[in-house]
Amino acid sequence: MSQFDEVIPRIGTNSEKWDGAEELFGRKNIIPMWVADMDFRAPKPVLDAFQRQIDNGIFGYSTKSESLIQAVIDWNKNEHQFEIDPSTLFFNGAVVPTISLAIRSLTSKGDAVLMVSPIYPPFFKMTEDTERKVVMSPLVYENHQYQMDFNDLETRMKAENVKLFLLCNPQNPGGRCFTKEELVQLAKLCEKYQIPIVSDEIHADLVMKNYKHVPLMVAAPFYQDQIITLMAATKTFNLAAIKASYYIITNKSYQEKFAAEQKYAATNGLNVFGIVGTEAAYRDGAPWLSELKEYIYSNFEYVKAALQKEVPEVGVTDLEATYLMWLDCRALPKDEKTIYADLIEAGVGVQMGSGFGYSGKGFVRLNIACPKETLEKGIQLLIKGLKK
Repeated sequence: MSQFDEVIPRIGTNSEKWDGAEELFGRKNIIPMWVADMDFRAPKPVLDAFQRQIDNGIFGYSTKSESLIQAVIDWNKNEHQFEIDPSTLFFNGAVVPTISLAIRSLTSKGDAVLMVSPIYPPFFKMTEDTERKVVMSPLVYENHQYQMDFNDLETRMKAENVKLFLLCNPQNPGGRCFTKEELVQLAKLCEKYQIPIVSDEIHADLVMKNYKHVPLMVAAPFYQDQIITLMAATKTFNLAAIKASYYIITNKSYQEKFAAEQKYAATNGLNVFGIVGTEAAYRDGAPWLSELKEYIYSNFEYVKAALQKEVPEVGVTDLEATYLMWLDCRALPKDEKTIYADLIEAGVGVQMGSGFGYSGKGFVRLNIACPKETLEKGIQLLIKGLKK
């Protein structure tokens, strides 16, 4: 039996995923397979680190430690061959606020910000909220996988006078882990038009077997002064609530712009649980992560087989990274609104593809990071709703 088979009740724990499901989906007794957190207990070394902090009994103001910085550096060197100079490493509460920070620091109101579609909604919502112009380039979906359309990207860069590119790699929601060759091609294109790149790599550690995450700065060192990399341990180790992330900037001018914007926004860095949790996860969480990835991929294979048997017209996107499946429901004889209503009526809560940008219409994003018992119940309901 795997440690990830344990079913941990989450209702009544202030869980957005579970306690917020009734309000979001409009009914009780629904299995939530939507927002990207996992129904798994965090690694024991992290829980032990939290307990030591609790036993200390004092929760005053915190400051990042040298041991945390070294843990981040060591993890990225060992896992991704990413050499991080400590003078280029900075911390912030979470990745989404850092996306907003980057947009505000590197662009002005009215500037065009380019991204691919479908993409994680805060990318375009943060752009809109900061009064910038959202420019989307649709990914090309072929053979159950997404590819960037570099011709379309260049056309939009020229036509819109793009000032910033937002990259999500590994890609959420499509589960794509872009290759070094693709990343180099993107960096060269941005170099041609002198467009900085913000690379959100929060799913970097959740790459499945036979695939390898390559940080953009590693793939394209020739352009690293125009790249801002965003990372965190929170997605990897199911620690979203501790609000801890970091970013890497080698460009001194950009460092000053970020610092000025952070000062203006009065952000306060990491809390004590973010500090000790991130360090413990990176120091001692590798065995847990290895088992986790095997478990997630076995969940993926289960869902894929069940859908192929029961609803073969639903396409299953290859899972290269993340724990989020991306289901192509465009061949079903009903529109997205009806699919959504049928799934809720069946008793399973998911996110519809149109919420990730116009080119996501007709797809469903499904979170499979849950125990087998929960997964099997949820997939039975999913199939029931899809077949209605």
